[in-house]
Amino acid sequence: MVEEKEVSVSMRGISKSFGNVKANHDVNLDVYKGEILALLGENGSGKTTLMNMLSGIYFPDEGEIRINGELVKISSPKDAYRYHIGMIHQHFKLIEAFNSVENIVLGMKPNVSFWEKTKYFFTNFYKKKENRAEKKADFSSPKDAKKKIQEICDKYGFQLDLNKKVYDMSVSEKQTLEIVKSIYRGADILILDEPTAVLTPVEAERLFSVIRNMKKDGKSVIIITHKMNEVLS
Repeated sequence: MVEEKEVSVSMRGISKSFGNVKANHDVNLDVYKGEILALLGENGSGKTTLMNMLSGIYFPDEGEIRINGELVKISSPKDAYRYHIGMIHQHFKLIEAFNSVENIVLGMKPNVSFWEKTKYFFTNFYKKKENRAEKKADFSSPKDAKKKIQEICDKYGFQLDLNKKVYDMSVSEKQTLEIVKSIYRGADILILDEPTAVLTPVEAERLFSVIRNMKKDGKSVIIITHKMNEVLS
């Protein structure tokens, strides 16, 4: 008996228009657990628009989305993360003056204000020998966060200097940071928008190696691309 694959994402009858322009019309798409799926098409064909609806940036005019069989309403990136969906865009959303760990942990707990999180993180990040037994904040200490991030890097084969400032990073390093950030925040469904557009061939191959490791771990990876050779490889 052939084991039936588990569907992570099911999109049915998805349509989206901008004025008189139809970006997507009655699109059906299934993504399975542990699958690498390529959305292949020319620039302007609606690939990114479709994935922007899955990641909460746009809301479909028509259709429905199910995540692991559950009918969901994804109205924002925050909703998407709640359903373990993370999208890595071509334009990275990082704070240049912060290092890898600082970028990853900011904004983690919605029940704590941004300023409380920021104050807590930076107050404790640079402490050396203070007694931290009285900490009551409901999120990991900087030391714990850094350890968890390093474990993610080791598990999937990411090459990332956790202490390096973003303004000193190459494009490839920034992209790696964005992917690690999504995984740290619980993403099991990852969307990569034209991930090799600005990478060298060596960097691209390293990225695909990491993606294959994520597939082995059961993560679903959707790659938006217009490059046929990448799909065939």
